[in-house]
Amino acid sequence: MIRQLTTLSLVALIAGCASQKAESPKPTSAFDSSRNPEWLSPDLYPNGAVPAKEPVVRYGRYTLVSTEPGSSQRDLMAQIIDVTIPSGMSPSIRDAMLYVVDRSGYTLCSPSTPHVDILYTRPLPAAQYKLGPMTLRNTLQVLAGPAWQVKVDEVNRQVCFVLRPGYQLPDPVASSAQLYAAKSPTTLPPAPPSADKASAVVVTAVPSASAITAVTPTDVQGSSATTQTLSPVVSAKDGPTIPKAVPSAAPSSSAAPVTSLASSSAEASKKAAPAVTTAPQQSPIPKPAPVPAKPLPEIWTASTGSTLRQSVEAWAQKANWTLLWEPEDLDYPIAAPLRFEGSFEEAIKQVFPLYDKAPRSFVVDGSAAQRLIHIAERKKK
Repeated sequence: MIRQLTTLSLVALIAGCASQKAESPKPTSAFDSSRNPEWLSPDLYPNGAVPAKEPVVRYGRYTLVSTEPGSSQRDLMAQIIDVTIPSGMSPSIRDAMLYVVDRSGYTLCSPSTPHVDILYTRPLPAAQYKLGPMTLRNTLQVLAGPAWQVKVDEVNRQVCFVLRPGYQLPDPVASSAQLYAAKSPTTLPPAPPSADKASAVVVTAVPSASAITAVTPTDVQGSSATTQTLSPVVSAKDGPTIPKAVPSAAPSSSAAPVTSLASSSAEASKKAAPAVTTAPQQSPIPKPAPVPAKPLPEIWTASTGSTLRQSVEAWAQKANWTLLWEPEDLDYPIAAPLRFEGSFEEAIKQVFPLYDKAPRSFVVDGSAAQRLIHIAERKKK
């Protein structure tokens, strides 16, 4: 009996579960429009987007790095400059400035800008061959000096220089005239003495030599002779001078008076030799000849990130030289930008001595006639 009751109860329980499963729930709509929308909580932007403190990023196990931009990235003029100009160079102020602004994002204004070329062409003082560490803003002001004010155009990222109030530019006309007078002084001929300063030209009419003196020589025995002598011709101020005949009859027993008269007439003719005497006029000072522009020197640069061999190979290709680099494994990276002016040979003579104290130095040889350069390793003794 007990087994039958247990079996019947189990069958009734299974049937009740089956009937409950058969009942399906009532279908509901996908969106209940009867409920009002609710504000999302918590609200992240009650006052709009507010910049928070920049997060710190973990790099490695013990390193935390801030994601805020550095001061030199926000203000490019705050870049730190640490430059050493090679002592073998003789740069100008513009060369040093180009060296400083290289890869800084700024450029210099053109030398054709009025008056800036006066600053650019000055030689770099020896005290400024070592610049830094200091900011780019201070470096440019140190190179310009107290007479020039640095003017930065942030739109074009261009740097120029303006003369400060109280300083005066040299007169280009006066300076060029003084330079020409110092190189080629002009000596003017002295003005002839004249009683009448108003007359600039004096014209003198001179008769022919035959009309100056007419002498009738006496006989050897001292007979009387008649001598007709013209007065000496003197320079006239207001027109031609007409010679006046002065007759003179003097007995003479010898030829001495005739000789003295002839000599005096000859001296008079010598004094009246120039037919037209013109006072020399002051010649205008010639203008200084234009100085031919000097050819710009070639520039040889080596940028940071390249190697010594790559830079020299590029120089040799630019100068049409053949480069033989013997040690394949001998090369050095360029840690700081290099810049040289002059010919290709001058650049080679300046760059390789920088590595004389390196663990492995160089021996440079070549032929200018063949345009060949040979690089080898210096053997240690």
